[in-house]
Amino acid sequence: MAALIHRGGALLRRTAVAGGLAGLSAALAAACAPGGGGEGAPAGGAQKAPVKVAYWGKWTGSSQEPEEAVIAAFQQKFPHITVEGLDSSQVAGTGDLDREKFMTALAAGSPPETIKIDRFKMGGHGAKRTTTLLDDLIKRDKVDVKKFYPATVEEVQYPPGPGGKITALPWNTDDRALYYNKQHFIEAGLDPNKPPLTWEDAQEVGVKLTKKDGGNLVRAGFVADGSGTNWNIGWQWAAGGQWLKPGADGKVNRKAAFNDEKARGWMQYLKDNMDRVLGGFAAYDAWRQRFGTNEKGPWFNDGISMGVYGSWGIGEFKRFGPNIDYGIAPPPRPKGMEGTPVTWAGGFALAIPAGITGDRLEAAWEFLKYYCYGKDSQLLFGSRTGQMPALLEAAEDRAYKESDPHMPVFVDVMKGARIRDVTPAGDEVWFDNANKERPFSLFALRDRLYEGTRSISDILNEAEQYVNRTLDQAWAQAGA
Repeated sequence: MAALIHRGGALLRRTAVAGGLAGLSAALAAACAPGGGGEGAPAGGAQKAPVKVAYWGKWTGSSQEPEEAVIAAFQQKFPHITVEGLDSSQVAGTGDLDREKFMTALAAGSPPETIKIDRFKMGGHGAKRTTTLLDDLIKRDKVDVKKFYPATVEEVQYPPGPGGKITALPWNTDDRALYYNKQHFIEAGLDPNKPPLTWEDAQEVGVKLTKKDGGNLVRAGFVADGSGTNWNIGWQWAAGGQWLKPGADGKVNRKAAFNDEKARGWMQYLKDNMDRVLGGFAAYDAWRQRFGTNEKGPWFNDGISMGVYGSWGIGEFKRFGPNIDYGIAPPPRPKGMEGTPVTWAGGFALAIPAGITGDRLEAAWEFLKYYCYGKDSQLLFGSRTGQMPALLEAAEDRAYKESDPHMPVFVDVMKGARIRDVTPAGDEVWFDNANKERPFSLFALRDRLYEGTRSISDILNEAEQYVNRTLDQAWAQAGA
């Protein structure tokens, strides 16, 4: 059976391997037939007026088929509702679908009935009140948000903390773990079933796995943070630190919390990895220039042995490196902390824009419940794409775990998942922009470190000032 994955704009294909998933589509269709189970089924076969739901953010390419399968099953259960799934290219305007295009549609009074939004952006949407608060509908229909991964619910609550309102339903999630090439371990005389669990061991193992030709880096034994990896802000959590903290008034996520010994420790660790394992930035930079994306990436061309990467990588290995024998382990932590796994979770949510009312609201809400809160729907999309369900009972389902032998590690480490702290300034705090106007946003700290022109303390001091200034302005504008 062809199965699929979408991640960060990359559209990839994978193959479902678990026999337990073979009947999932049939089971879903049966459950969704008239008289089947599920919230919100039409009562007593009563006829309802036709309603059209525009769904912005449907993934395309190799994720198109499972999305359309879920939509088709939903429409079979609710024949009065027609769902029109639109990807970003089908929506007029410029910028991100879940930000610029969405805001333009709201201003024009023509938003879609539902939209998929990168969850870390929900704080900004909550502050601007651009989506419908779902708490009353959740209470009315007895939707138990405790059935989702706690981290995914925390990310859609605004304001953050106790009393926050639900701005969207979690749709999927992802997390990160240590990938390592078992054949490279064997070649280096290492036990392929004993990956490093601590920072210290990872560095030592990385030295043994690295291959150099003179001053040229041939194979990167361990990339702590860079090409072929996706950990970045995860280092602060792995060190036992936090990114943001409450203000003097006790309100959460008001001030920077990262200018501490923990951050200085992991930044020094990254520098040591660059210098000792990879041979310095110049050697690393020449190495990364040899590789591209997808099938041209370092993992699939004998270019890297070990690094922390996302759960979506399972699908990439199935497509681009099906014969590579690799292992998965929790992200390494400092010695003494390795017994408590920590990961960083991201993912998307489905929201109903502000201003959607009446039958359109009810239809959109049925679609959200069906796709986000329905186990069969979550399993269908997750099993075919490698995406992790946000719904706990789907993610922990035996069939899903057995869809790939590496998946249980990702499911298990989700118990220690951290999220980007929710604020009205998600983009501004975490990311630089296209014009490079936010050089001390948090994802950019690694770049400032690798430039080698500032001390670690100077980088953290600049970042602390930038983040505090940005948060002060954003919270003041939000009035929260």
